[in-house]
Amino acid sequence: MAYDGELVKMENGRWARYQQCTIRNAGHPDGDEMCFLVPVELGEHYQDLLDAAEPSLQAYRARGVEVHIELDPSAPGKIRLSFGPPAKAH
Repeated sequence: MAYDGELVKMENGRWARYQQCTIRNAGHPDGDEMCFLVPVELGEHYQDLLDAAEPSLQAYRARGVEVHIELDPSAPGKIRLSFGPPAKAH
């Protein structure tokens, strides 16, 4: 199951980040809201970074090490690897 902020490589070979999207039933008396996770394709800078990091990810995973890649919130424009289960998983 995907989580908000998860990075994934799509079938077309491009990288995307799951992002929460809220849809409101505006103009309807009940005003219901629904939240969806949608993959949003990343820009070229991140495509290049993630493509370069992919061999490292595959090498760790081939050895049975659980590794995740994420955008680094403390350093915009950079990525980081984390080991173990994803902290943001629901």
